[in-house]
Amino acid sequence: MMCNRCNKPATVHIKEISNGKIVELHLCDQCAGSAGYSAQEHLPLNEILNEFVAAHSQLTKASSLHCPECGMTWQEFKDTGLLGCEKDYDLFVSMLGAVIEKAQRGAKHHTGKTRSPRARPTKAHDEPDAVQLRRAELKRLQVELAKAVETESYEKAAKLRDQIKTLERSA
Repeated sequence: MMCNRCNKPATVHIKEISNGKIVELHLCDQCAGSAGYSAQEHLPLNEILNEFVAAHSQLTKASSLHCPECGMTWQEFKDTGLLGCEKDYDLFVSMLGAVIEKAQRGAKHHTGKTRSPRARPTKAHDEPDAVQLRRAELKRLQVELAKAVETESYEKAAKLRDQIKTLERSA
């Protein structure tokens, strides 16, 4: 194809819909640049496929992992933000690295927290023990409820739902 403007070989091909009609433009790099179109660089197909396979294998690996001790899966951790037992740290170590990096703004280790001098602490360790216990119990029940629904144990799920509602009302 030749450029619609200067009759050089066209390297940029554009289809636009204008007033309900398809308009095709064929431009050389120079004319496309002057018209405000920039050529996009394309990744080689093998790179795209390698990235896709790598991402898919991580998803498959993560979704198939579950703790033999507590039954926690990576998806459950993502949903609740809580691990089920101490063995989960070893099981999910490769995936937790990314979570820690994100939480620590790029660092691969705990970097601490900075506060302004006037900031009032509102962390869980500042709450009374009863409130901490109630929150921990609520989170535990929510994880159990998710497991019961996943395994289609609806009677157990209904009981857990009622326990959660009762605990939430007492807060």
